[in-house]
Amino acid sequence: MKCASFGTPGPAGRVRDVACFSLVLIGLSVSAVTAESSQPAKWRPAALRVPKGLMVSVAAAPPLVRHPTFACFDDRGRLYVCENAGVNLSAAELEKQLPNRILRLEDTDGDGAFEKRTVFADRMTFPMGCVWFRGALYVASPPHIWRLTDANGDGVAERREKLVSRFGYTGNAASIHGCFLGPDGRLYWTDGFHGHEFRDAQGKNVSRRSGSYLFSCRPDGGDLQIFCGGGMDNPVEVDFTSTGEMLGTVNILYTRPRVDCFVHWLFGGAYPHRERILQEWKTTGELLGPVYRFGHVAVSGTVRYRSGVLSRAWCDDFFVTFFNSGKVARIELEPRGSTFAALQREFLVAESPDFHPTDVLEDADGSLLIVDTGGWFYRGCPTSQFAKPDVLGGIYRIAPSAFDGPSDPRGAAIAWHRVDSHRLVELLDDPRPAVRDRAREECVRRGTGKNADELLRALDDGLQQGSAELRRNVVWVVVRLLGGGQSDAAVSRRGADFVTRALRDPDRSVRHAAARGALFLRDHRLLPGLRRALNDTDPAVRRCVAASLGHARDADAVPLLLKRVPAAVDREEEHALIFAMIEIDQPAPVRAALNDPDVAIRRAALIAMDQMDHGDLATSDVVPLLDAEDARLRQTALSIWLHHPKWYSAAADVALRWLRSPSAWRQRSNELPTVVHALLNEEPVAAAVGQVVARTAPERRIHRTLLEVIARRSGIPMHDSWRGPLVRDLSSDTPEVVRAAIAAAARLQGNPLRDVLRQVGESRDMPRLVRVAALRAASGSGARLDDATFSLLREALQQGTPRERRQAAAMIGSASPTERQLRALLPLLRDAGPAVLRELIRPFARVRSPQLAADFVETMAGARALTSLEPSELSDVVKRFPSTALPAANQLLERLRQEQQRRVALLDQLLGALATGDPKRGEAIFFSEKAKCSTCHRIGQRGGRIGPDLTGIGENRSPMDLLESIVFPSATIVRDYEPYAVVLADGRVLTGLIARDDGHVVTLQPAEGPPVELDRANIEAIVPQTVSLMPSGFDKQLTRQQLIDLVAFLRTCRRGARALQPPADELPVP
Repeated sequence: MKCASFGTPGPAGRVRDVACFSLVLIGLSVSAVTAESSQPAKWRPAALRVPKGLMVSVAAAPPLVRHPTFACFDDRGRLYVCENAGVNLSAAELEKQLPNRILRLEDTDGDGAFEKRTVFADRMTFPMGCVWFRGALYVASPPHIWRLTDANGDGVAERREKLVSRFGYTGNAASIHGCFLGPDGRLYWTDGFHGHEFRDAQGKNVSRRSGSYLFSCRPDGGDLQIFCGGGMDNPVEVDFTSTGEMLGTVNILYTRPRVDCFVHWLFGGAYPHRERILQEWKTTGELLGPVYRFGHVAVSGTVRYRSGVLSRAWCDDFFVTFFNSGKVARIELEPRGSTFAALQREFLVAESPDFHPTDVLEDADGSLLIVDTGGWFYRGCPTSQFAKPDVLGGIYRIAPSAFDGPSDPRGAAIAWHRVDSHRLVELLDDPRPAVRDRAREECVRRGTGKNADELLRALDDGLQQGSAELRRNVVWVVVRLLGGGQSDAAVSRRGADFVTRALRDPDRSVRHAAARGALFLRDHRLLPGLRRALNDTDPAVRRCVAASLGHARDADAVPLLLKRVPAAVDREEEHALIFAMIEIDQPAPVRAALNDPDVAIRRAALIAMDQMDHGDLATSDVVPLLDAEDARLRQTALSIWLHHPKWYSAAADVALRWLRSPSAWRQRSNELPTVVHALLNEEPVAAAVGQVVARTAPERRIHRTLLEVIARRSGIPMHDSWRGPLVRDLSSDTPEVVRAAIAAAARLQGNPLRDVLRQVGESRDMPRLVRVAALRAASGSGARLDDATFSLLREALQQGTPRERRQAAAMIGSASPTERQLRALLPLLRDAGPAVLRELIRPFARVRSPQLAADFVETMAGARALTSLEPSELSDVVKRFPSTALPAANQLLERLRQEQQRRVALLDQLLGALATGDPKRGEAIFFSEKAKCSTCHRIGQRGGRIGPDLTGIGENRSPMDLLESIVFPSATIVRDYEPYAVVLADGRVLTGLIARDDGHVVTLQPAEGPPVELDRANIEAIVPQTVSLMPSGFDKQLTRQQLIDLVAFLRTCRRGARALQPPADELPVP
């Protein structure tokens, strides 16, 4: 890493008439800067706060750019900008309209502001990133990776090549991003969770997956590789350390609560959060995690800062943009084990809620460019609820306040084609990053030409005598030569020798680069050196060595990899060792390790045997380990056993042993429910379950656990031994005991406890909804409601507590009431609250009777909570009504549309009064029964877990965002909290959030009550919904002051030390 000082800073040459004034931001002295530019009068640059000693200027403003998203420089300093037309379109609409483009901007007078624009490529879908390499622009614009070339120099890309196809996308930006250039000369890009399908020239499918992956290929599109993957929603940008490690931003790595992260992407790594990824990607144990958790911020662009011009202490830090909160953070990295630890520092803050930074990049002079896309984007974005295409973006430059910049930062004055090879290699150690990059590429060019021998001698000298920076760059030159496939035999042979020598270099970073650079070379000449390097003193080097040995399929390395497992310093090194064995795919030595006395080696061998293509793992290898003393080995065996249903019966003895041993109920409490659930059809296991339930009190944990196990199985035959304890529990005076027994009895094949369940339903000693559950279980009628059940539900709606009313409404909403029952519901619609009304109207969508349709519309016209509905909620009900009812129904819809306009006006009125909010009063409102916010949302240790966790909401949402999300909840649905309607085979339609989907069971979290597990086999359809589970109408349910107080409270909700400030000694020194 080269952090340089470019002489004595002088007067600012690039920024004209910059006005600075001192502010205080959370204890940090900062500057808020605006700048003059040639922008139209309607556009005003954002007020941005940056650390003291730095200044902000406008690098590009409207009309030069309007909605920029991502950008990159070419080797001449021209800026290529992906620009959106300010439209939010679906994938089909994007492909039909092709509204977006890529601009090329030029700073013709060298003042730091761009004046000249060329449309480099028009008519594109949604370009989301670009990189310039070897005379072409590589762009991710779904559904393809493109290579765009301007062959005649007119500034327009007349040659457009689809390099890689095809990627899924929906238009919400959670798709492919890139490309990015690795130090190895390969292209990399990221892909959101919409899947891909690649076909060869003959149309044969070569890869088809649904997960989210990071890819790599050569610049010609060859050697396409999946680098790593997972169930995360949207990885965005990556950059590389000087040793070749790839780190980047990802949205929704975890969910419930949503967590956006900074991740060290490891080769072969499997990452959270969707479990379906396990069906299509090989795993090495637990899913890998992030380097840093930001919370819910909507991360976007990132860059590794190389020059150190802004501050020498920041060299090799990463900068990250936060779309939601209008911030740019600085991420300090330090080695920890074989990976990194990170610390977040605040760098830039915008005062405007319409400032949405999407990218950050470093110019050759060491200044940073920040790309602000403006207010147009809202698809899936919780802080851009309403498209504001009139709020234009811009590009800002952050530089030292007094700074002329380095002399010739791109090396334009260097006669590159005439400089001798030794001088060229010396430039690999130049303090200017852009010069080092160009020198590296010139070395590669010469290494494939007639003067290759002269270059190789210079590289040899550099590898022996140069600085660590130079030696590391020699490695990357050689890796590019070997990986490009254009070197002759002599160059290839010498290059392999250089890499082997670098693996023994005294400097850790040189060895690290050589180990990482060998990954995609798969060169047999490197294998002896790599095997020796597996014992390197540095864990990061060992991790990269393992990956390279595995990708080279080195069978001789397997014993060495196994031997290293116990000494792995962290999960990341362990992953590399196991994944290498999986890739090598040689089962014999791995099978022998299953009997190794070392538990870590046995576990690694078990995973590798299970995941490798030719692994011959047998039942006898796994089942005994279900009862292993080591918890990690036990969990690994359980995970593998669960993916082999044919092995289930072999574990019956283990289950019986646990069920018959009270000590095992505690010691195997994590594994017992899972194993018993899989074996309930085994007669001895079913009998043992009955015996335990019969002899334990309902309050005992084991008793509750086994009833829950039964309740999770659909259509399970009832064992004779279960009848007695279930009848006993159903006759209990304790509602919770009865409720658990009902849940189990309802899943039994043939409904053998129908009579007992009906008795519970008729008992007036039980709460109404317990009786309802019993009657529905007794009827076994799925979506239908018998008269007794409906009567109880109607009674709960009229007389129950607020929670009982909501739960009763949800039951009716998921059912199929008869026409007579629907008529009986009509009077209840008038006084129903918002949450109840939206559920009660759902069954009316099936109405085809002209009279009942007319009566429904007439009743709704007088409903107290009508205007709490979203227009689409009512439209979905009435759109299939008989035509005679539609005119009156349209009048209702017009009322709802007018209500939407009233709320928009209300927002403007409330915004001016937000400063009067009282957080203490707002906290009381949040946790009150009236607002019911805490029913679904959690803050700290209080509240539910149905909706997004709001613990840190004040850090990343503006007051305007918070207010809009309360008044317009369906316009602000947070990604991964989208509601779904699940249509079941029995006719029921359940709505809620999909909390988990492992490909076999879908766990649905309804707005009321506990999660519901649904077998995939019983699901007919899963339909996305556009209306949030959070009801509208809070602006009428709460007073204006209460709304203002609630926002004031949410603004105080922060996670504490998440946004630390730079210590004074780290600030730039003027």
